[in-house]
Amino acid sequence: MGALFGGLSALFIGFSDLFGRRVMGASSATTAAVTMQFVAIFSSFASMLVVASAFGWRDIIIGALSGLGMGTGLAMYYGGIARSSSTVVAPLVGVMSAVIPYGYTLITGARPSATAIAGAIVAFGGLVLITAGKAKGRAAFVRTGLMWGFASGLGYGFGLSVIIEASSDSGAWPAVSQRLIAFLLMVVVARGISAPVIAPAGVRVSAVTAGILAGLTTIFYLIGVQADAPPAVVTASMFPAASVAIGKIFYGDPVTRLQALGIGIVLLGVAGVVGG
Repeated sequence: MGALFGGLSALFIGFSDLFGRRVMGASSATTAAVTMQFVAIFSSFASMLVVASAFGWRDIIIGALSGLGMGTGLAMYYGGIARSSSTVVAPLVGVMSAVIPYGYTLITGARPSATAIAGAIVAFGGLVLITAGKAKGRAAFVRTGLMWGFASGLGYGFGLSVIIEASSDSGAWPAVSQRLIAFLLMVVVARGISAPVIAPAGVRVSAVTAGILAGLTTIFYLIGVQADAPPAVVTASMFPAASVAIGKIFYGDPVTRLQALGIGIVLLGVAGVVGG
């Protein structure tokens, strides 16, 4: 069950990207992020209609801390690619945001089988190939990019780890506070770089759709980690594979041989996690 909902989380991130890219094309990545986080607050609220959610301040604080990490990770990611290159930043962020939460589940007492651990290692290796496969041209300012990428990966890793501690009956409440804090952080970033905080009129429907899907990714992640954290973390961290596949299908994005190989390795690793 954990692997299923983690996989749904990764899939919905990919579909969120599908609509989010339309917003980015008409404005900027920062504007898209602000709008999506805002809408995700309300989609998280709405999910309480179908997900039993017991209010508790502890879970609200956990969600807020997660949002602080996720918002910081997103801000550092944009800062890194602005100063260096996604070629440098993305692989480091992708791997850290996968490995840190998985390591956290092991440290806090999860005991997956040897097959599941081996599958996770294989899947993470495939993730490296997918993210590195985006590289084109020469990456500049490598040291700067690595520093910002490391900070971003720590933010994402912390955000995805701490939310695992939400109580099983909290439902969607941690997602609400997570998205609220992430939204406020992104507003600060947008104001700092003089980027609009509202998507242009022509792409607002896409922005709302992307935000709804983004809100659901957190709900699925919460359900997954509460059911069985290690496999949920592994399958949820495979969102780059979903994003690459959806980009290829809907936008005709070129997929390198390295990325195709990475997707195959990811699927093999996930099969090991689920089977283990």
